[in-house]
This record gives sequence, structure tokens and C-alpha cells, in this order.
Amino acid sequence: MEIKNYKLEISYIGTNYNGWQRQKNGIGIQQVIEDLLSELLKEKITLIGAGRTDAGVHALRQVANFKTNKHKNTKTIYTYLNAKLPRDISILKVEEVPLSFNARFSAKGKTYIYKINTKPDPFLYKLAWYYDKKLDLIKMVEGINIIKQYKDLSSLAKAGDYIRKEIDLRELKLYFDGKIITIEITASHFLRNMVRRIVGHLVALGRGSLSLEELKDIIEKKSPSHGKYTAPPEGLYLKAVYY
Repeated sequence: MEIKNYKLEISYIGTNYNGWQRQKNGIGIQQVIEDLLSELLKEKITLIGAGRTDAGVHALRQVANFKTNKHKNTKTIYTYLNAKLPRDISILKVEEVPLSFNARFSAKGKTYIYKINTKPDPFLYKLAWYYDKKLDLIKMVEGINIIKQYKDLSSLAKAGDYIRKEIDLRELKLYFDGKIITIEITASHFLRNMVRRIVGHLVALGRGSLSLEELKDIIEKKSPSHGKYTAPPEGLYLKAVYY
């Protein structure tokens, strides 16, 4: 029977999971969806995600694909998954795509957003970083302008064996609605913990514990061992993946 390739667009709150990837010592979002697809299609299904999200990180629109020779129409897959999934995971769209499509390797870029909540709000618990101390937003924007000058952001990432260290940083901006500071980053690809480290260093600038010259020095050393600050996971969202 002919093999078919299906693409899923997925939204989830990552609070109750050990990240996207299937885990030995916890539950990953990938595993939850794979198990339901395997149940529906009566064969072992492996999902390929556009990228990993860490424990506690959320997704507005994660992308994944899987191949199977057990054909189901896209509406059946969509309806079945949304009926069975826990309420903190939703399937936004299911479509059949060419066999050449790979959610990870076909991606041309991604956008992440990070939310910092500056006022008490129980409805944002675990959905934003609650930070109630005064931040100098002008200094944070100056830090953004410095970061945008560099391609190698290894110092603002977790240590790892990276094939592509140079980043095509397409957009990095900050906006504030009077309550929530949102930092939005679009790039060709992301190093591990890069967004959380960027945010951590911007907040350090905003509270006065890091200078602009120190930020430049950290970046220019091109080594994760020189990065000092990492924002917590609950404020981070994968917003979009581009193909």
C-alpha cells in the first residue's frame, strides 16, 4: 500500500510535560500524540517535530509529520486526536503533504515569543515569568540592538555540539502593553536555550546587574561558558515555523 505523509500543526501548554521529545523519565508531548496515532492506525507511528521544546515550554503552533501506509482522511485524524488528547494539547490542522516534507529539515525559520508578566495575575501562573521589580526597558532595547549585530550567539546558548553556530537573526524586538513585556525572536534556527538566555541577559540589563559593555564582551567570547543568565521556561512559546 502507498505510504502517505501527514503534517500536524499542534498547540500545547507545556507545564505538565517534560518537553516535546519522548522521554524515558517523564512524559513528552510527542509520546502522547504518537501513542494515540499508533492506536488509531494500528501500527507504530513516529512523529518528527520541527524542534524540541524543553520542559515547561509552550507552543502556539508546533509542526510535526509522520508517515504511514494505513490511510485515514485528515478529518478522521483531526477529530480522533482532539477527542482523545488531554485538554492542554490541541491539534490545529492535519494535512497530507509530499513524502519529501520533513517538519525538522524542511523548516526555513522559526519565531519564538517570551512573556514577562510585571503585575500579579493568577491566570498567567506558569504561562509567563512573573517579575515584579522595575526594569529599564530602554536599556533592554539597547541590549537588543547589540545582539542584532552578531551572527555567532554561542555565548547566549547552552553548551552543545552545534553544526551551525551562525544565526540569521531576522527579527528581535520588545514590546510592552503596560503589564506584559513580550520579546519576539525570528531566526533561521536556534541554539539550545538561546531564547531563554537572550531574555535572561536582557532582564539583567534592565535591572542593572549587567552593563552593555559586559553583554558585548560575553557575546564576543563565543562560548556558552561565559553566558550568565537564563530565564525560566514558563514564559517561552514557540509561535510559528516557516517552510
